[in-house]
Amino acid sequence: MTSSLPPIDLEKHERVETATFCLGCFWGPDGQFGAMDGVIRTRVGYAGGTMPDPTYHNIGDHIESLEIDFDLDKLSFEEIVSVFWKNHNPISPFWKRQYAKAIFFHNEKQKKIILNSKQKLEKELKEQITTEIIPYERFYQAENYHQKYHLQNHTALLADFKKIFTNMQQFVDSTASARVNGYINGYGTAINFDKDIERLGLEQSSVDILKHQYFEYKKKAV
Repeated sequence: MTSSLPPIDLEKHERVETATFCLGCFWGPDGQFGAMDGVIRTRVGYAGGTMPDPTYHNIGDHIESLEIDFDLDKLSFEEIVSVFWKNHNPISPFWKRQYAKAIFFHNEKQKKIILNSKQKLEKELKEQITTEIIPYERFYQAENYHQKYHLQNHTALLADFKKIFTNMQQFVDSTASARVNGYINGYGTAINFDKDIERLGLEQSSVDILKHQYFEYKKKAV
């Protein structure tokens, strides 16, 4: 790793917590949550099953999952759970175990928050929620080509990160890579984008590319 880390990666975080959940294919949620202010790092993988060492082509009874570390002084677990519920249909059955909808609790506090939010949502919907609520046991990180998928498929922006990081795990654990992976597809608020854009470690040409792509997605969403 070079000495010139992105400024956003140098921020200190006193209270860090982990959230793990499944929202179908993990590429989209990786970008969406990675663009949220308060998220420190993201990684996609497999969880919820019993088979040891799952892979994408041999996933067994696991589910495609997203795991994030977040700063409790900037983002609450309640906020994460709220976004989780809003981004899937919690009353529809899943068609394949790999793409099931589920949320894991890492401790009793998380369990209580999840169950309370589920009960409230069931009253609003007047339907029984089928989303699984599962005690966390283990998360298996997915293959490298799945990590920050949208960013890895953007040659110009990825080139900047290849100059910064010397191995894949550093890239996966970077806050800057999580943000850019989300902003590429228009995730995140314009306020946070403007706050982050100069702290991502990108060269000016890449900043211009990302700005153009981000705001083009925002225009389409209006």
